[in-house]
Amino acid sequence: MVPTSIDIIPTRGGTTLVEQCRTDIDKDIAALLASLTVLRSRRNTLASIFSLPPEILVTIFTYIVEEENSKNYTGIPPRGGAPTPMKVTHICRHWRQVALECPSLWTFIDCLSARWVAIMLERSKEAALVVMYSAPDNHCTVEPLMQLLSQLHRIKVLKMGSFSIDVDRIVDCLSSQPAPLLQIFKYRILESYDPIFSIRPLSNTIFQGCAPLLRSVELVECAFILTSDIFSRLRTLTLKQIENFPHPTLSQLLFTLKRMPDLELLTLELPSRIPENTEHFDQVPLTRLRSIALGVCTIRTAASLFSHLVLPGDASIALYLEEIESLQSFSDIFSAIYKDPESFPIIRSLGAIFSDDTFIVQFSTSLAFKSEYSWNNRNGDIRLFINFRYASNPAIIFDICRMIPHRKIQSLSVSTSLDLSQNFWRAGFADLPELESIHLSTTLIAGFILAFLTVGVSIAHPLLRALELENIDIGCNELEGLRDVARMRAKGGVDIHRLGLTDCRNVMEWNVQLLKKVVADVDWDGYEETLMDSDGGCVCPTCLDEDSSADAHSED
Repeated sequence: MVPTSIDIIPTRGGTTLVEQCRTDIDKDIAALLASLTVLRSRRNTLASIFSLPPEILVTIFTYIVEEENSKNYTGIPPRGGAPTPMKVTHICRHWRQVALECPSLWTFIDCLSARWVAIMLERSKEAALVVMYSAPDNHCTVEPLMQLLSQLHRIKVLKMGSFSIDVDRIVDCLSSQPAPLLQIFKYRILESYDPIFSIRPLSNTIFQGCAPLLRSVELVECAFILTSDIFSRLRTLTLKQIENFPHPTLSQLLFTLKRMPDLELLTLELPSRIPENTEHFDQVPLTRLRSIALGVCTIRTAASLFSHLVLPGDASIALYLEEIESLQSFSDIFSAIYKDPESFPIIRSLGAIFSDDTFIVQFSTSLAFKSEYSWNNRNGDIRLFINFRYASNPAIIFDICRMIPHRKIQSLSVSTSLDLSQNFWRAGFADLPELESIHLSTTLIAGFILAFLTVGVSIAHPLLRALELENIDIGCNELEGLRDVARMRAKGGVDIHRLGLTDCRNVMEWNVQLLKKVVADVDWDGYEETLMDSDGGCVCPTCLDEDSSADAHSED
């Protein structure tokens, strides 16, 4: 090295010496940086986390990858984004080596970039794959999907979506080799209508007739008929069609179901008009079925389908129906469903959620309150769930109740924005004589109170012991009305033992203290909110109703 004490004065004659010095200094800097990197690496190896065995690190990495995948995956893979496992490879060399030597970290593939697909396939070695693919909006090439399907022999979960123009090519690829590890298969056509797309069978050529572990199939807007024997072992089947898409006839659908005796979960979303032609079709026994969801279809189509199905008595049923015309419609479909009423379990609770024209009615074997706006086949307690359009009397829910076999309704929950009249509640008095608890949510209670005050306690649910009010605007004097109801029932020997008040407006501490004089257990959450406008006027339901009546009288 040139001594630092030597002063170097750049001149034309000394240019070569200066450049040489700079080169030597750069080399020394590089050497020092390399030494510093080595020292930092050696120091990092003394950290506690480096004492973890690779097996523990792999467990941590696997948790990170699974958590990130479950949190971020929405059905649309990232556009060329880096796979989740790449994050742990950018921490240090040790972590990178551990991650690269763990093929299972690289088995969840949901990226579109051909580059990342190739890397994931290489690093996953021969481990079983989970593949998620949804074609981009710009109709670009499906080559990344073709890359993935070339590994069909080691895919255990395959969920994909493509445009109808690529269906033939994809089906050919799915038929090019067996799928010995495939357990779950989902395919969605991303276009609403293609005039050249027609009904086609998925015959024994699919997966070359070899998919022994296949147990779950979901086809969305796919005009396929499942004729292959490989579908005979299915436990879960989901078929969702739209109006403008070609769809199988009811006979073709029944023929498909007849080949699947082990089905446990069945979801069918059929168009409103579907060719039937089932006059000579035999019964289809589905003896292991735990739940069936049917929608959105006419009640006639539903009745026709159920008339040919033989279901276990404890199967859960969900119906999403178009607008019905009369109560007789339900009589027809229930006759088709409950061929053996004696096998139906005892129904203990009725839940109703409705607006002006849309009703959700659910019947459960459990007494626990459950307000569910959509069907969940994992909730085995709800044995019948009906969503339908009806613009007439809300008391139809009690008419439907009378048609349910083995009913012993002890719990009722009602959630609606409608102002239910006393006639509605009186209909419930007649049809629910064994009722023990009522849960009301987001509704008005004036008609409820009036109905109880104007009939004898022996008629108005004589076994009623619990009342729950949730998220309700309580009018002036309505808590006093509830106290009168409780006092009247107590005199008749049918006390209300418990009153719950949750998120209710216009409830004050002094109201609650008065209620506690006639109800043993008043469970109030302490929420105090008055219903006043900006001018200090009361806008509770009672006062608003009085103002409306006064305005109408003055106009007269």
